[in-house]
Amino acid sequence: MTTLTWRLHRSQVYISAAAVAALTALLLATGIAMAATYHAFLATCAAAHTCADGHSLLFRGDGILNDLAYATMAVPLLFGLFWGAPLLAGEFEAGTHSLAWTQGISRRSWLTGTIGWALAAAAGWGAAVTALVTWWRLPENALGLPHVGFDTGTFDIQGFVPVAYSVFAVALGIAAGGVFRRLLPAMAATLAAFAGLRFVIAEYARPHYLTPVTKILPLTLSSGAPANAWVLSSGAIGPNGQNAPGYSFTMANIPATCRSDIGHLTSCLSAQGWHSQVIYQPATRFWAFQGIEAGIFIVLAAALIALACGLVLTRDA
Repeated sequence: MTTLTWRLHRSQVYISAAAVAALTALLLATGIAMAATYHAFLATCAAAHTCADGHSLLFRGDGILNDLAYATMAVPLLFGLFWGAPLLAGEFEAGTHSLAWTQGISRRSWLTGTIGWALAAAAGWGAAVTALVTWWRLPENALGLPHVGFDTGTFDIQGFVPVAYSVFAVALGIAAGGVFRRLLPAMAATLAAFAGLRFVIAEYARPHYLTPVTKILPLTLSSGAPANAWVLSSGAIGPNGQNAPGYSFTMANIPATCRSDIGHLTSCLSAQGWHSQVIYQPATRFWAFQGIEAGIFIVLAAALIALACGLVLTRDA
């Protein structure tokens, strides 16, 4: 069964290996140069007090490479479309599954071998890509620019969530193939479900994995959140619960005593009991969030594989 699986899918492995090899060569060459430049910069910037300007000084020419790194967000989806969806849908559409079952191979053995190798390959390739990108971005991560921590682009291409995304995408493609038994509908369903779920989780679930920190500060016109924190909301809050989200003051929420002193609005509002309020996720929760999100997608992948197995084992050939 292992030999047959290899023969059926070796072209996909070769293409993936070539793509990862090309990405490795590019990121290694540029990453080594970036790291050397970064360490040389650190050795000289302290005395000149210019370390805060590191990103603008060091990485002005890597825009295309950054775009390439962000483009790796699509890698798990490609696995789902071109590995997961054809795995069952292609077999059913071509009728080759029946041939396999008549060669002394049970449905369960066929499923175990086929799905097991696909998930292992997705995890392996996903880990290789995210390890490369995480290593390549180390200097920029250390400087905290241009995007850090929980930013969608950065969070989704580093750490270990891309591995979970890859496993989920392949499981989604397999389940879609088991449901539709036709390749194009399975690919379309995989694309729509993967993109939709990733958007919903990133925009609506991720901010609430852990209870955000709420901080009340003296009134300023900046958020006042710690460095690299994920600011969910900030604004001014009055003594009676009045709220000015994003410090958008209007005549309706400015106290009457301060309306004639707009030039000293901040000090006047402070004297009236107004404060700044910021709600944020600390940067120290980055790995906790990675673990929570990876766990969500692994659980979803397991449920999808169970669905696919149930469809194949109970439906007629």
